[in-house]
Amino acid sequence: MNTVGIITEHNPFHNGHLYHVRKAREECAADLVVSVMSGHFLQRGEPALFNKWARAEMAVRGGVDLVVELPAAFSVRSASAFAHGSISLLDKMGVVTHVCFGSEAGHTDMLWPAARVLANEPPEFKEILNNLLGTGLPYPAARAGALTGYLACQGLDIPEDIFKSPNNILGIEYLRALINTGSSIRPVAIKRFAAGYHDREIGTGGANIASATSIRERLINDSNRTEGIAAVVPSASLEVIKREIAGGQGPVYIDNYDRILFYLLRTLSPEYLSLLNDVGEGLENRILEVSLAAGSVRELLDGIKTRRYTWTRIQRILSYILLGYTGDMAHAFDINGPLYIRVLGLSAKGRASLKKIKKQASVPVITRTSPFLNKGDNLSQMLAFDVRATDIYTLLCPGKTVARRGIDCKIMPFVG
Repeated sequence: MNTVGIITEHNPFHNGHLYHVRKAREECAADLVVSVMSGHFLQRGEPALFNKWARAEMAVRGGVDLVVELPAAFSVRSASAFAHGSISLLDKMGVVTHVCFGSEAGHTDMLWPAARVLANEPPEFKEILNNLLGTGLPYPAARAGALTGYLACQGLDIPEDIFKSPNNILGIEYLRALINTGSSIRPVAIKRFAAGYHDREIGTGGANIASATSIRERLINDSNRTEGIAAVVPSASLEVIKREIAGGQGPVYIDNYDRILFYLLRTLSPEYLSLLNDVGEGLENRILEVSLAAGSVRELLDGIKTRRYTWTRIQRILSYILLGYTGDMAHAFDINGPLYIRVLGLSAKGRASLKKIKKQASVPVITRTSPFLNKGDNLSQMLAFDVRATDIYTLLCPGKTVARRGIDCKIMPFVG
């Protein structure tokens, strides 16, 4: 029996995701599709448009058999930590035979060489990378150039653009994580088609597929938002989206940070900010200085961003400020990786598979949160961070009645 894992945010679940689920099942001859899905805060440092249970429901109704949460400790991190957490979680389930991801390349042939370099980081590669960073290049561009240069010295001519495309970057990190974890899970890449990752217009890609970016922008900015996306999301997703909007539970987006974030920036010390994950080299002072004049989150991001500090990195740091996510916490979480498999949604087939997963998994399978909290162990601390993330997320929702504490311990997984 083959089980394929997919690594997702489903923000929201659209026709491209529907294609991915079907293609993953087909390409891997899989009986079961398992989605590792980010919770309320995402890899690019943004809050999810809708809560994790609503997005899990969309996924299950779209053909996913089991949706499990990638702990917030990993979901809001850089590509390498995000990928390592996701692959580790799939591996610890004990039943996953394949992982299937979308990429601009459409196959893993040109991604494996880069993954092997990053898994081992030869001194020659590090030297090229440091030289490029010394020219002032941002890290992603410097790394892409270093990979191209190092592999060229090894006789491999791979275009630099391969290492700059968003899904290829994640694909390389998934392969790197498979190497570093010693996992036997087999990777399969499928080619993205129609809309590109950053396409901002609905209807430009054809095939009733639009990028998640364009769908989110329509939901956030268009007064006829649900009408504008009807052609590019499954009917079940549209139904859930309309329900969540009517209930004041979305859409949630980064501009909703403003009141809480500016309060924190006016009360926290630079010494505290310097302890947060990925903040260093005086960046805490720049953040505080810019916050004095900025009137919105967008102005704050524009003011902090430099050639060295990318927009995405700054967005993640703003999420760390909201969550109180320190570098020490990140280091402690990284040591063991995900320590539980938390179920957010499941189909009838997914429900039938749980008994086998519980028997073969190397970490507990959680459907109810409360019994695992306040134990004083590492699992409890990681889970408590998820609860904190949810409690803060509810404060960002447009409906005032939604902002209640402790719902992570009350809402049960969606059963399709």
